[in-house]
Amino acid sequence: MQIKIFTAPRLHEALALVRQGLGPEAIILDRMEGRNEEGNKVWHVHAALDAEEPVRQKNDKVNNAEAVAQPMHTHHMEASMHRLERIVEGLGRKEEANLRHAMSDKASQEAFDQLVALGVAPAYAFDLAEDYANHEPIGTSTLHWGERIKPSDKRVVMLLAGPSGAGKTLLAAKLATYYSMRGVRVGLLSSDVDRMGGSDVLKAYADILGVPFATLRGPDDVPTALETTNSAQLLLVDSEGWNIHRLSKMKKQSVVWDALHCTHRILVMPANMDESDGMELLLAAEAFQMSEMAFTKLDETSRPGKIINWAMSSKFRLSYGVFGSEVPGQMGWLSPKALTALLERQRKA
Repeated sequence: MQIKIFTAPRLHEALALVRQGLGPEAIILDRMEGRNEEGNKVWHVHAALDAEEPVRQKNDKVNNAEAVAQPMHTHHMEASMHRLERIVEGLGRKEEANLRHAMSDKASQEAFDQLVALGVAPAYAFDLAEDYANHEPIGTSTLHWGERIKPSDKRVVMLLAGPSGAGKTLLAAKLATYYSMRGVRVGLLSSDVDRMGGSDVLKAYADILGVPFATLRGPDDVPTALETTNSAQLLLVDSEGWNIHRLSKMKKQSVVWDALHCTHRILVMPANMDESDGMELLLAAEAFQMSEMAFTKLDETSRPGKIINWAMSSKFRLSYGVFGSEVPGQMGWLSPKALTALLERQRKA
């Protein structure tokens, strides 16, 4: 039997090294938490592989080589694909079981189960479970948190971009109303000009609040728009919706965003969005220098844990959360305490 020790800062990373080094047939013998020479926490995973496994793999290569020489029928390929899907699914369950087994106590295991049920990926649920079990704010050190904006200190130019129907205009209206009521001078801009009536709703909010408003069809409009809103301490920029199949729209608008010298570029994500679609959107957004994330429609999903997965995968900083359509209410700053409360509320629902 071949036995190796795999070490990584986090348990799920060490388990991933086991799969890479010994394959899916490896047996986890032990897991130990320790410290490296610098005093940082690390995990040591002892794993084993049956000595006959390399021989079997070698024979598999011979058999596969012979199979290549023969025509492969469609049903054989389908069977192979189904087998691969079962292996991947099995690995996911195995990793989840290993992570759960490594929990220090029953309360942490139950918290781990609750987080996974809420949509948090097992690897992230493992990092958050102990705090969640102790009713402490989660993600304080593992997630990235944005700084609350303070328009009174310096001029803030906040871009709101994201998919169609995400609620960008609504968030802009909520922010404009919230800060206007607190004496902050606000200005509104919209680059949603190609869609019929795209900027009308935001202009209506600007008229109600009595704040300056301008549209942006291209970079040539930027100087006039900035002159129109030059008194604003907080300049909110609404944009046309886009998706991964229409990146040309975003590229066209990004020229305008660059000309505005935005201090905050916030990707607005609807929490009821499919998680895998959201992951693809995040990959595209990184190319356009998005730095923060705001979540809308948090009251329309039963698995809010997906926002943790998005945040951990993208490294974007968390900012605002929107829970409904009332203006200016049902909006708040996402902090570790607020995120924990959100998960708790959904768990008890």
